[in-house]
Amino acid sequence: MKNKIKYTLAASTVALMSACGGGGDDSSIANADPQGFWSGPASTGYTVDTAVLDKGETWGIYSSGSIIFGALYGTATTSGNTVSIRGTEFNFLTNSSTTGNLTGPVVAKSSMSLSNNNVTIALKYQPTYDTAATPAAIAGKWSFIGRSSSSTLVPGTITINSAGAFTLSQTGCVTTGNVVPRPGGKNVYNVTLAAVGANCAAGQSKLSGVAYLDTTVTPNKLFSLALTPSKKDGLVVIGTKQ
Repeated sequence: MKNKIKYTLAASTVALMSACGGGGDDSSIANADPQGFWSGPASTGYTVDTAVLDKGETWGIYSSGSIIFGALYGTATTSGNTVSIRGTEFNFLTNSSTTGNLTGPVVAKSSMSLSNNNVTIALKYQPTYDTAATPAAIAGKWSFIGRSSSSTLVPGTITINSAGAFTLSQTGCVTTGNVVPRPGGKNVYNVTLAAVGANCAAGQSKLSGVAYLDTTVTPNKLFSLALTPSKKDGLVVIGTKQ
């Protein structure tokens, strides 16, 4: 089971960093653009949600129902219609992190099919990625689930104001944060967090990352992953608009 989870997350990593492949030394072949938000099932049963940003930086979450099983962060390189991705997997079942490298074909703004060690991930492009993020869309009350590599957050609610700021108080930890539109006109937000207290899930640290707003479902869903400066731990949060 642990191996399956590890391979799935690694596959997620590839998905996250996607890119296209083909080609050898023929410089006339354009590299496919893996940028976007991608979502779909892994052959091991998890749902994979991944964001590939404009310069290949990749963030991902894999979950099942209301349980978050892991996350990944990495960088993707492409050649033709093939992607090669290397990143770090955060496995929440084993409280460990490992690096992984996977390859697979991608069709820009359409599909990504990734595999390794008999695990496959079939991802579809989410067109709402091309809708500009706005402060108004992210503002409001959100219920959430979340966790770090070693701790699960107590489910609760946060209220994000019109400037993107919020404060979350839990036993032994106060987290202040901001969620603001990322430059570039895409549906991606920059996330910054500052956690203070003896019982903070990722320790007392400043974290940074990204968030994506899924407006294809009602109520809207928010996917967020922020990492510590060392990128050895972080917080994954999935929110539901109230």
